[in-house]
Amino acid sequence: MTPQDISASFEERQRAVASLRELADETQGRDMTAEETQTFERQNTEIDALDARIESGLSVMEREAKATNALESFRSMNQLSAPVEAQVDPGQSDNDLFRQLLNGEIRSFESKPESRDLSSGTATAGGNLITSTLYDRVIELFTEDGAALRAGATLLQTERGEDMLIPTVTAYSTGAKVAELAAISESDPAFGQSTLSTYAYAAIVQASNQLLQDNGVGNFNIMNFIGDQGGAAVARAWSAALTGGDGTGDPQGFNRCAIGTTAASATAIVPAELFALQHSITAPYRNGASWVMNDSTVRALRLLVDGNGVYIWSPGLTAGAPDTLLGAPVYSDPNMAAIATGNWPIVYGNFTRGYFARIAGGVRVEQSNAPGFANDLESFRFIVRGGGCLVDLNALRKLAMA
Repeated sequence: MTPQDISASFEERQRAVASLRELADETQGRDMTAEETQTFERQNTEIDALDARIESGLSVMEREAKATNALESFRSMNQLSAPVEAQVDPGQSDNDLFRQLLNGEIRSFESKPESRDLSSGTATAGGNLITSTLYDRVIELFTEDGAALRAGATLLQTERGEDMLIPTVTAYSTGAKVAELAAISESDPAFGQSTLSTYAYAAIVQASNQLLQDNGVGNFNIMNFIGDQGGAAVARAWSAALTGGDGTGDPQGFNRCAIGTTAASATAIVPAELFALQHSITAPYRNGASWVMNDSTVRALRLLVDGNGVYIWSPGLTAGAPDTLLGAPVYSDPNMAAIATGNWPIVYGNFTRGYFARIAGGVRVEQSNAPGFANDLESFRFIVRGGGCLVDLNALRKLAMA
């Protein structure tokens, strides 16, 4: 898809949103007819399809740009640190190590982060960043699947996985007017403590030896395919835990923040409840705050208007820009709950100040033919150690359904 195609899709999306709003205006104050309901659902489906097309086009463009400068596609695995077991040149790439893995020369390696600058088009040197290892690709996939990093959460990268004690802010110091020469009362901030542990997330990808032997036939690169499949699987598992983990044998997900407001209904959300949630955190946190919800909640909120008939939802003004709700960006996360009885479908707040994610060590890749020996299958195991926890307990709030 070319930039012109993406621009055309975005314009088509804007027209579809306008048409949807026009229908909502026409039917305000009355129930939709069966035909109008059918039109409403069709237009919503068209908008979702256009969103997917735009996102796919942007992803393709990004892969092509990286391929031009890195001599491989966006999903390729290039420069990698030295493997743990193999005594090799530290300058070996992911492809070199993966190739040795496929040939049985090594049985495992560990991918560490490495990024390098590139100069392309009108961008100045250093203005773009190539992710060049399987490790970086897992971080990309993690970012794409869940909303934590897109919303601004801090990512800690540590060599080892020992527990980290993270101070959490529960209350701040207060000031007051004092008379001349009067004693000033002490007011200390209140701190708690969270343990930021790491947990192993693993996946196994199998491929036949025949397929491995045919690697490179046509445009198919089995190393890229296996790397993406394994990387995506562990990234999705880690992402789900950082959204909804309960903190017991799992990371503490960001949806474990305090409740900011509770909806009156178990099946619907009204604008006043969103205003209440937004103002359940103080103004300093609202600067840089974001909304996180799943796609079904996005659809439910897209046509809400305030008391003056003004839409509180605004589509992104440029291709790839997030939509906004009450002026704050909205990020979709498939791991968030839907609107239903007792669920927590929305989290709002300042993720940069409120949440830490952590990855320990690198992405470990191991190979074995034992599980599928009878079927001539090779197995590739991917392991990531990650975690997450709330840091500033005043920074995030969630909406609870009745």
